[in-house]
Amino acid sequence: MKPANKVLGGRSSVKVAVVQTPPVYLDREKSVDRACQKIHEAASHGAQLIAFTETWLAGYPYWGEGWESKLQNWIPVRVQFYDQALLIPSEDTERLCHAAAKANAHVVIGCNEMDSRRGVHTMYNTLLFIERRGRILGRHRKTVPTFVERAIWGPGDGTDLVTYETDIGCIGGLICGEHLMPLIRARMIEQGEDFHISVFPGAFSLHTGPKLEEPDLEGRFFWGHTLTRAHAMEAGAFVLSACGYMTSGDLPPDFPLRETVNLDYAQGGSQIVAPLGIPLVPPTSGDTILYAECQADMIKVWKAIIDTVGHYARPDIVRLQYMKSAEPSLSELAVEALEKKSPDDLEAIAERQGLGRQELESAIERLAR
Repeated sequence: MKPANKVLGGRSSVKVAVVQTPPVYLDREKSVDRACQKIHEAASHGAQLIAFTETWLAGYPYWGEGWESKLQNWIPVRVQFYDQALLIPSEDTERLCHAAAKANAHVVIGCNEMDSRRGVHTMYNTLLFIERRGRILGRHRKTVPTFVERAIWGPGDGTDLVTYETDIGCIGGLICGEHLMPLIRARMIEQGEDFHISVFPGAFSLHTGPKLEEPDLEGRFFWGHTLTRAHAMEAGAFVLSACGYMTSGDLPPDFPLRETVNLDYAQGGSQIVAPLGIPLVPPTSGDTILYAECQADMIKVWKAIIDTVGHYARPDIVRLQYMKSAEPSLSELAVEALEKKSPDDLEAIAERQGLGRQELESAIERLAR
């Protein structure tokens, strides 16, 4: 391998796109249709990496809810939200994969993901990664839903805090408030991202009032702008910051919780940031697609000054410990024990339990499944 191949897969530049357009709200099939159209449109302009906003499939929960919610309004919204969630994999993801392959582009899209395990009905705020040959690379579930989001989504387990090697370089991503978690960002940085996808429901200020979230149309106060630019510098990577766009006209006219919805801040604000932390495309409002040409030399020259995983790191003083998974499950422990035991040990255990050895092994294998 040549040194140049370590950056952007050896390419001199890669054109990227951020799709800042509303989904068909809480309509998964029509939103997938629109996503496929936008993938085609962005690719026709030369984009090789295309990012959508947070939970674009099929819409961020902009409504408010709590114990004071009117039952007759809350129930139909939650049922629709459930029914319009995305299963991974599914026919819907196959359509997205086909669109990515047809466009010959890598795609990262936010979605409301339903846990596919039988009997589990938890939903997650998820980023889905699809590579240009039409194959799912993986997904990332938001590790900590923020504030009132915890009434909507479950927490991810963190085992998907990984990056993906592609022909255009290493791609990773985080969701909204995860950018305020320094160790989570450090985990992504240590894997050598070339591109980092940041997704948000909009660009907002938290201090101006009167609402808790008010639009930041000038790009001055949204903490997401600050953190994504910082991440670009610290990672020495290009950051595609995708902020949601929706208007009241994009809501179904009969949406039961319409009076609780806050779309004021969902006016976009997406940006594309160079490794030096300077926007190639500044925060932009409206229904649009942002494009930028990302030059490999921008990474190379910044790494000459600051290489946070290399010559600008001091692992002898401080280092990150990534806990890949929680405590091992009973099934994992059982399989591990089976693998470590000798045939004589297994015979003795089976005899004590009044079982044959084959019965014992079969029981452990069933537990592992």
